[in-house]
Amino acid sequence: MLGWKVMGSGMPGLTITAVCSDTATALSAAGTTQGTATELTAADSEITTVGSGSGVVLSSKLAPGDEQTVYNAGANPLKVYPPSGMKINSLAANASMTLATNTACFYKCLSTTRVMAVLSA
Repeated sequence: MLGWKVMGSGMPGLTITAVCSDTATALSAAGTTQGTATELTAADSEITTVGSGSGVVLSSKLAPGDEQTVYNAGANPLKVYPPSGMKINSLAANASMTLATNTACFYKCLSTTRVMAVLSA
């Protein structure tokens, strides 16, 4: 859920969940660095085109409590970068996490500096 999309609107929490739980499909990874990767703006994203070494970056507007899910349906491993200045789990700040093909990962923003990643089987 990307609560930043509607926070401050006065909507009830369940309404915010319904509005923010959007899905994007048939996305393409791009670039080979955090600055050139495709930014993900939906709560749930399916990446179907993944060139060798290409990646995506989680939303630059992530706030504590926000969640994003990424599914790599492409032909190559996918680099997933945190927003600028943040880290995924125990990786270095701005370092990518590699998501294998046919694998999903749940990302939850815990603070202004850390994103927790929970990898599927």
